[in-house]
Amino acid sequence: MSVPPPRPLEDEPRPAEDEASPVNLANALTALRIALAPAFLVLYVGGDRPRALAAFAAAAATDVLDGLVARALRQRTRLGAFLDPIADKFLAACALVALAATGRLPAWLPALVVARDLAQLAGAAFLRTVHRVIPVAPTRIGKYATFALAATVLTALAGDYGGYPRHAVEPYVAALGLLAALCVTLSFAQYFLFFLRAARAPGR
Repeated sequence: MSVPPPRPLEDEPRPAEDEASPVNLANALTALRIALAPAFLVLYVGGDRPRALAAFAAAAATDVLDGLVARALRQRTRLGAFLDPIADKFLAACALVALAATGRLPAWLPALVVARDLAQLAGAAFLRTVHRVIPVAPTRIGKYATFALAATVLTALAGDYGGYPRHAVEPYVAALGLLAALCVTLSFAQYFLFFLRAARAPGR
């Protein structure tokens, strides 16, 4: 019994990419997010928590703004589609590892996120050996995971900046962290089922 080719893993049909120059505002915002990730890491490790909070908040804001700008100004490009998930993963990795290293988050949370991302990259690389193109767009649950992770980090950082007792902030950080972990796990399962079905489909 033949297995039909896998459908693209995305929640909504994506408009065709514009052929405009990749040097545009939307891609600049994505690039800024990539640059702010190590800046946050340096500030946080250096003990400058207020500026670390500001850097992460600005980086998280670009995650919303670059998509809005790309749609409003018709600046969708292949470069932007490639850089956006990389920027998200890089920022999340820097923030989660930094907070876990200082005891603000449990170590299993960044480990779970990194494991999902590595598995996704490995699956995509494998499928490229048997299929020419496997469109894998961010899913809605994956976007929820990104939002929940950002909320977890911002809450932990805001607690440090506001000088609140750790025991007063930890329940909120823990609840958001568990929500983020649930979304990450569900998105991993979603990608795994897609890759499994794609691997069984005939090559193209």
